[in-house]
Amino acid sequence: MDYLVKKILLPFDGSSHSKRGLEKAIYFARQCQATITGLYVAYVPPKLVFEAVENIDSATMKNINKFLEDAKTLAAQNGIDFEHEVVHGNIGDKVLEFSNEWEYDLIVIGSKGAGSTNSYLGSVANYILERSNVPVIVVK
Repeated sequence: MDYLVKKILLPFDGSSHSKRGLEKAIYFARQCQATITGLYVAYVPPKLVFEAVENIDSATMKNINKFLEDAKTLAAQNGIDFEHEVVHGNIGDKVLEFSNEWEYDLIVIGSKGAGSTNSYLGSVANYILERSNVPVIVVK
C-alpha cells in the first residue's frame, strides 16, 4: 500500500530550527503536492488550563507574526498552500491532538525549540516523535 502525504503539520515557535523545519516541509510538500499547516502552541501551565488565556506577550507575538509572514511568502513562492493555527495548552499534547483530529499525514518539526540550549533533541520534538500516530521528520 502506498502512503500518500497530502497534509503536513509544522509545529513552530519561530526559532531557527522552526525555520529549517519550514524549508523541509515546503520541500516535501512540493514533492507530494501537499498542503502545510503551521501550528503555534502557546504554552499554558497546567494550573491555568481552565482560566481564560488571551494574551501572548507582544515580543513573542511579533516573532510569531514575522515567522508566519515569511512562511506564507516562501510557501506561495513554491506554489504551496500554507495555513496556520494558534492554540493554547501543553505543546506536545496539543500538537498530537491537532494532528489526530485533523488527520495529518506527516509532522515536520525542528529538533529544538526556542527554549532549548544544550539538549540534542528538544523535549517537545522527542515527545511527539515517541507518541505520534503518523511519521515525524525531525529537522536539525
